[in-house]
Amino acid sequence: MEVIRQNVGIDIAKDSFVATFTILLKGQIIKHLGTKKFQNDKNGIEEFYNWCKKFQNDDIEINFTMEATGVYYENLAYYLFDKEEIVHVVLPNKAKKFAESLNIKSKTDKIDSQFLGQMGVERVLDKWELDSKIYRHLRTLCRERQQLIKERTVIKNQLHAEEHTGNPIKTTIRRMKGRIKYLNKQVESIEKELKTVVSKDDYVAAKVKKITTTPGLAFKTVVTVIAETQGFSNISNIRQLNSFAGYDISIKESGKWKGKARISKKGNSHIRQAMYMPSWSSIQYAETYKAFYERLNERKECGLIAGTAVQRKLLGLIYTLWKNDTEYIDNYEMKKVS
Repeated sequence: MEVIRQNVGIDIAKDSFVATFTILLKGQIIKHLGTKKFQNDKNGIEEFYNWCKKFQNDDIEINFTMEATGVYYENLAYYLFDKEEIVHVVLPNKAKKFAESLNIKSKTDKIDSQFLGQMGVERVLDKWELDSKIYRHLRTLCRERQQLIKERTVIKNQLHAEEHTGNPIKTTIRRMKGRIKYLNKQVESIEKELKTVVSKDDYVAAKVKKITTTPGLAFKTVVTVIAETQGFSNISNIRQLNSFAGYDISIKESGKWKGKARISKKGNSHIRQAMYMPSWSSIQYAETYKAFYERLNERKECGLIAGTAVQRKLLGLIYTLWKNDTEYIDNYEMKKVS
C-alpha cells in the first residue's frame, strides 16, 4: 500500500533510547516497521541513524519525534538538526494526552516510542529549531549557578543549626564558613561569565537590557528564562510557554467530586525556580503587579496562589517584551486607553 507519512518515535533516557519506525498508509492505517534500543552516545546515535535508513522511503520526508526529557534528548536532537532532518520535540504533558486518547494504559519504553511514532504520523507537530549556541552556553552556566546556590543554602542552614546548638564545635563552624565563602566566589565567577557571554552577542544583549527595565526582573532571571527556552525559538504563544514551564493549570474531577485547580509542575523547574523571588520583588516595586496580587489574594485568600499567578504573568511579560523587542511600561493598559 502507498506510504503517506513516515516518522521515528523516540523514547529517551539518560543512558539509552528506544526508537520505533512508524508509517502511515493510505486508508489511515498505522504500521510499526521496527523497534530497537540504542545507547545515548555518539556511537549509538550514529547506529540509530543508519538503522532508520533501512526503513526510510526516500520519496517521502522523514520526521523524528521525541519528548523534551530533561537534557537527555538534546544530543540526538542536535545531531539530527545538523543532518537537516525534521525534528519534533513535544512537551511531556502533550505526549501524555495523546497516549490517553489512544487508551494506552501500560507504560514501557517500547510502547512510549510506538505512540510517539504514531503521534508523528497522525498529528501536524511544530518543527524544532536550534536557534543559537549561545543559549546552550547560558543555560549550562545558569544551572550551575542554581546548583551552587542550593548547596550554599544547605550549608547556611547547617551552620545556623550548629551555631545555635548547646555545645557548638568551632572547627566545624569554621569549615562551614569556609565552604560558604568558596561557593560565594564560585557564584560571583559564574555571574561575571554570564555577563561576558551576553555582552558578546549584540542581539541578545539589547533584548535583555530592555526586559530588565521591568521592576523585579534582574539580569540573572531574564538570562535564565531565555537560556531555558532558547530565546523562545520553539515557543509560539504564552499558553505554550506556561505549559513548557509547568505553570499550566491541572484540574482533577470525578463525578460530583471536584479537586482544586493547581499548576501542573510538569515542565521546566529551572524557570519556575528563577521566577520565584522576582515575583515577590515585582509585587513590592511595580504598581501593576502589586494591584494584580492584592486583587487575586482577596479572592483566593492564599498568598502563595496569588504569588504563583504573578510568576506566570511575569513570565508572559518576558516573552512579550522579547518578541516585541520593547521595554517595560508600567500601567501599560491604562496608559493605552488614556
